[in-house]
Amino acid sequence: MKVRIIIPTYNERENIIPLLTELLRVAPPDTRILVVDDSSPDGTGAIVRRLAQGEPRVSLLTRPGKLGLGTAYQQAFRRVLDEGGDDCVITMDADFSHAPRYVPELIRSAERYDLVVGSRYIRGGRIENWELWRRALSWGGNLYVRIITGSPIHDCTAGFSAMRSDFLRRVPFERIRASGYAWWFTLRMMFYRRGARIVEIPITFTDRRLGTSKISTNIIYEGLIEPWRIRFSKL
Repeated sequence: MKVRIIIPTYNERENIIPLLTELLRVAPPDTRILVVDDSSPDGTGAIVRRLAQGEPRVSLLTRPGKLGLGTAYQQAFRRVLDEGGDDCVITMDADFSHAPRYVPELIRSAERYDLVVGSRYIRGGRIENWELWRRALSWGGNLYVRIITGSPIHDCTAGFSAMRSDFLRRVPFERIRASGYAWWFTLRMMFYRRGARIVEIPITFTDRRLGTSKISTNIIYEGLIEPWRIRFSKL
């Protein structure tokens, strides 16, 4: 199974080289990595560009500014699908909250499922280094989404996942207008409503090692509104 890993970045210069180094170590040898950088002021894109000059498995997609997580994935998905040749697409954060050691298990599971979600909220899943208020916000937000949308997925907002490329082609992801966590549960409902075979695998989610979190009040607000739109739309 040929795999492409997509990693959106914005100001991740402290994390990106250690992350890419670890991914190249644990992933199958023919795995390719696409970094999508929103013209990070800290030079993340330039760092990746230099690495890519000597490492053909790494490539860089540079965007003109901070345009949001959702459109970053939309552009990356379109590029990967247009290029072809990949059986599986993995998505993950750049800050080590999604540990590279889970990538082989995601790939193995994608042999049998259309969508594999690295989950904090099934048996065996954990969260480390989060304050109580943030744990409550995340757990409550996922419960809220599940109740309103009818999603069978326990961790609706997680960004660590593997998708079979052939099924991703059937999903109109470019119609998604949400940008933050809401983008994830909208995409997954598109998979679910189209009959995807879905599984969650437990992961330990660890708060970022370096840099600052990018959560905002707009992302939280969007997370409150979008489930209702999903409930009453065909997606």
